Amino acid sequence: MLEKEPDIKRIEELIDALMKVARGDYSIQVPLSGENDHLDALAMGFNLMVDDIGSSKKIEKENEKIKRLNKQLEEAKKAAEESNRLKSIFISNLSHEIRTPMNGIIGFANLLNEDDISTETRKNYTQIIVNSSNQLLRIIDDILEISRLETKQVKLDEQVVNINDFMFELFNIFNLKSKESKIPIYLKRALPDEYSNAYTDRLKLSKILCNLLENALKFTNSGHIEFGYVCNDVEIEFYVKDTGIGINKEKQKSIFGRFSQVDSALSKKSGGLGLGLAIASENAALLGGKIRVISEEGSGSTFYLSVPFKQVDKQIVDNKTGTAELNNKFKIIIAEDEEVNLLYLETLLKKINRNIHIIQASNGEEAIDLCKRNYPVDLVLMDVKLPVLNGLEATRKIKQIYPDLPVIAQSAYTSAHEIENAKQAGANGYITKPIVKEKLFEVLEKYIYVKNND
Repeated sequence: MLEKEPDIKRIEELIDALMKVARGDYSIQVPLSGENDHLDALAMGFNLMVDDIGSSKKIEKENEKIKRLNKQLEEAKKAAEESNRLKSIFISNLSHEIRTPMNGIIGFANLLNEDDISTETRKNYTQIIVNSSNQLLRIIDDILEISRLETKQVKLDEQVVNINDFMFELFNIFNLKSKESKIPIYLKRALPDEYSNAYTDRLKLSKILCNLLENALKFTNSGHIEFGYVCNDVEIEFYVKDTGIGINKEKQKSIFGRFSQVDSALSKKSGGLGLGLAIASENAALLGGKIRVISEEGSGSTFYLSVPFKQVDKQIVDNKTGTAELNNKFKIIIAEDEEVNLLYLETLLKKINRNIHIIQASNGEEAIDLCKRNYPVDLVLMDVKLPVLNGLEATRKIKQIYPDLPVIAQSAYTSAHEIENAKQAGANGYITKPIVKEKLFEVLEKYIYVKNND
């Protein structure tokens, strides 16, 4: 095979080097041979060109790096400025929040020294001082807690907690507050009492849910509030849903930060330091969970708290509905919007027969949906007066889908006209409030026990 001429080899080397440069390799250099001045001059020019391009690319990279650093510095500056702004607002709010109860304490303590006040007035002044002191104590507790959480001084204290009992305790506390605000509050529990025991830190869980419920009451002027939980075999998800003012999407991530408040003007009106959700978020992390929010401005918010479900009595739980798959249990849907009435019915049913699984619905539409999701169902106890969709309309729709499903209307109305309306809607029976144990037993005996023993 004939060897290529030296000049041809040099030209091929130059072409190969040029192709490498085209692919982004700026480290290539073509050696000088000293045999052909023209080709050496071309190689020298090529090498200088590559050096210039390489230098330009390095400058470009450095410029890009500087731009990125400048952008990061700008973002850090904005974050620092925002942090300073929030801290300034926090300090201003803190001053206001502390001065308000202090004014009540000092002012009414001085008024107690006056001689011409009645015993009743003195009691009122004393109660104001007590309330103001408790308000001040809550402020101090929040400040201390966020400090302890920040320095990792808070530890878990897990104990066995009956989730249903715990949730009902919260309901009793906030039901009183909701009645003062004329905003109805509903509770949804996904598990029967006997399967709702779990290991958790009761105090931390209470702090989180109390904060979410207080916010829901504070920012809901009309509509209702609903809270409860759903679960599967590894996780329990608590929720607090309201029909309040909602949260702008841009603010939804920042509300869990320290000193953050959705609306500074609104916060002046409603009070607060902007620490509540930050404390809730930190406590959620300690429980091994997290908090999130789904909200639309003007349409309310739903806050979710997801934590590990460390169930004491293991039970298979349905992922979609959060209700236990309880074999050999009578399944009853209670459609009732008053939580006290619901608890009364649950208590009566459990006394009559503990082999009953109760599913709660707080309005007519939900009753229909739960029938579909949990079918076959043994019985529906339908309150006539329900929100969203009334009990009679819900009964009609259920009977259209499941004509053999017994639906018993329950109401405080006792007139023949009301009873006839229930029958026309398709109700199999009618029981009046207050419901007595014997009457309820008659219903169960007629529509459940007889049916299941056929």
